[in-house]
Amino acid sequence: MTITNTPLARRSPVLGKRPWTELSLILLMLAAAAPIGWMLILAFLPNRAIVSSSWTFPFWLGNFEEIFDSTFAIQILNSIQVVAGTVILCLVIGSISGYAIAKLRPPRWFLLPCLMVAGFIPLIPPATLVPGFYLVLGEMGINGTLLGLILLNTFFNLPFAMLLLASYFEAVPEELREASLVDGAGEIRTFLSIMLPVIRPGLASVGVFVAIMAWNEFLMALTMTSGGEASPITVGIAGLLQPYQVTWGQMAAAGTIAAIPIILLAVFANRQIVAGLTAGAVKG
Repeated sequence: MTITNTPLARRSPVLGKRPWTELSLILLMLAAAAPIGWMLILAFLPNRAIVSSSWTFPFWLGNFEEIFDSTFAIQILNSIQVVAGTVILCLVIGSISGYAIAKLRPPRWFLLPCLMVAGFIPLIPPATLVPGFYLVLGEMGINGTLLGLILLNTFFNLPFAMLLLASYFEAVPEELREASLVDGAGEIRTFLSIMLPVIRPGLASVGVFVAIMAWNEFLMALTMTSGGEASPITVGIAGLLQPYQVTWGQMAAAGTIAAIPIILLAVFANRQIVAGLTAGAVKG
């Protein structure tokens, strides 16, 4: 008896291609990791060795010492404050708005314009909003402050946070909310005690995304601050690019330090992020 014409035998050529798929994924991972690895190497090399034609790699910590002798440490603290404020505002406002959209069913004459505005904001080129934001923040007296950057980052990230959290709330069975209301809990207590704990993975994934976007934001930080101790880390790294000199080693060291907080955040929140990415995809 032969099995050459069975469906399993006919599918075997496809199965035999899996090593090529794995090899392609490995090559893509290496291509993505190569710039990061090169940045790590440059961070521990003096500028003289970087621009030299010889392949010598003298280990040197001077790049880190030089950047911390400037305002770099203060700029890191500024970025941490901006990220923390943006994440808190986006999660608080986004969770309340998402819960209202998913469970309270506001009237369409109010909901549709709000959704249209929320979907339109990410499509606007941020550069076109710089003059208006500059004047508004100036009138409010918070231009060049961390509070102004927090509000701007919240403006750009809140639509995404609101819509994604609404999908997580939508995936929660309506019976949970109804049972809580029948037991005598009000809408606020149901939201705080029942709904928020259920979508905790979604909150984690949204929080990490917003943190990454706020940490990497550059345009508004560059135009709304005066640089130096008033600016976040992205502006500080760009300031290392001088008109007559490029301090490659210091830029690599600054980039390495700037990547560490987000990498640690993603590692420690990995389980919650994975759960959050799949929680809103299945309803019930």
